[in-house]
Amino acid sequence: FFFAAPAHPSPMLAHLLSVLCLTAVKASEAKIIFRKSLSTEIPFLYAAGNPINVTLDIYNLGTGSAYNLKASDAWPRDYFDIEGEMEAEFDEVQASGHKQHNFTVTPKFDATPEKPLLYVRGFPAELIFSTDEAGEDRTHAISTQMRDILVRSAEEYKRLTAKHNMEWAIFSIGMVASVLVPFVTWLYFSNLKGVPPSKPKKE
Repeated sequence: FFFAAPAHPSPMLAHLLSVLCLTAVKASEAKIIFRKSLSTEIPFLYAAGNPINVTLDIYNLGTGSAYNLKASDAWPRDYFDIEGEMEAEFDEVQASGHKQHNFTVTPKFDATPEKPLLYVRGFPAELIFSTDEAGEDRTHAISTQMRDILVRSAEEYKRLTAKHNMEWAIFSIGMVASVLVPFVTWLYFSNLKGVPPSKPKKE
């Protein structure tokens, strides 16, 4: 509906109009969720020479767009080889939209008796974006926290993965046996019951 506002609205009416306008602006704001995740061949097992896939996900759960987004995730090049870009830029993430950026880091270090593991404290990625297209309202955000990681030597990784593969092989054999043995037993006795009795020979 429409109504005509007076030329000189009362203070109460002016306050009401400002609240309504403010509510309308806030209702169309972007709401950003920034997520960082790591994945490896064997989950949570990291080793020198074995790639770690890094994924940065940007979700907009609000009703307005986010603009001029710049995500960055700085891994130390002294300890990691980087494949891809550690930074990504997006012009816009619309309401209910999603953007993703991927790159790979590979640990590099030589284990010694004094330092058999490389400890890396978890750190978040960073995101800068605007809630207005002009880019004046800049917001800084950080991603979900990355867990601390322990990077093992290549030799230790081979030993652990060999043990892991052996455990999976034993588990698989056990699962197959648990299915096949009852089936073979049932099949044997079913065929045995179905064999017609032999007729006695006539003298």
